[in-house]
Amino acid sequence: MSSRPLRSDRAVTREEALNYLARAEVGFLALANDNEPYAVPLHFVLLNGTLYFHCAKAGRKLDMLRQNPRCCVAVSFCDGFKEGPAACDYGTYYRSAIATGTARVVDNLGEKIAALNALTAKHATKEFMPVSAREAARVMVMAIDIVDLTGKARRE
Repeated sequence: MSSRPLRSDRAVTREEALNYLARAEVGFLALANDNEPYAVPLHFVLLNGTLYFHCAKAGRKLDMLRQNPRCCVAVSFCDGFKEGPAACDYGTYYRSAIATGTARVVDNLGEKIAALNALTAKHATKEFMPVSAREAARVMVMAIDIVDLTGKARRE
């Protein structure tokens, strides 16, 4: 898999792409099994170069990841619109990143609690009690170990 976007003039550095992942509120997880595509929006957190999300212990997403753990997460930001006199002069100013990797169940309790606390901290609007081992046992935490990362931006 190539680590270069098709529009190399809009490519961003790995650090910029990681920043987009870190700042995004929602990402779109894309999966595929047996010629069946599936994409789902989710909250996630980037922690130590790995993407984490939590979910129920059963469902389509987990079924698909168990069959094929290869997946990607895409994020984007719209920064406004370019306008002009002709239809071809219109466009969108944007920033985006796509992280491709392999998903795995987080079995290590310390890693699971750290991921859940980081996820909560990212989205919380007020102070919260850290996740306990008992609470962590109620949910599934998945990690996506990033294998490839690309990013693009249109700024002008």
